[in-house]
Amino acid sequence: MNKVNFKQSIKAGATAAVVASAINAVLFFVFQASGILVDSVFVQPNQPLTIVPVIISSVLPTLIASMVFFLIEKYTDAGFKIFTIIAIVLGLFSLSSPFMAIANVPTDYAIVLDVMHVTVVVALLFFINKEVNSKK
Repeated sequence: MNKVNFKQSIKAGATAAVVASAINAVLFFVFQASGILVDSVFVQPNQPLTIVPVIISSVLPTLIASMVFFLIEKYTDAGFKIFTIIAIVLGLFSLSSPFMAIANVPTDYAIVLDVMHVTVVVALLFFINKEVNSKK
């Protein structure tokens, strides 16, 4: 069986990072313009959410996850299956973080952040799956 190598894994992760960043940037500006993402909610002490943390939070975890996928793929016979389970479980756990990490966060604000989390997980799984299936 052919396995995804490091370069292919990083390529899939980088592509997912670019796509997730682009989608999340659009979501950020749309929901900011609609008044859901407001500057009166502070995600960091005395700092409202800006586009920079949105992009960083879309890119860094995606690239790290693609490296984790490579390691799982390299050392197991069911790399994508195991990685998918881990990604979905961690993705589900991440849905609670806006509600717990941001004081007095409005529900609609937190849900928008959750949509951004889901975007990252879906993009990552899509592009890694695409790479895995290209090896068959």
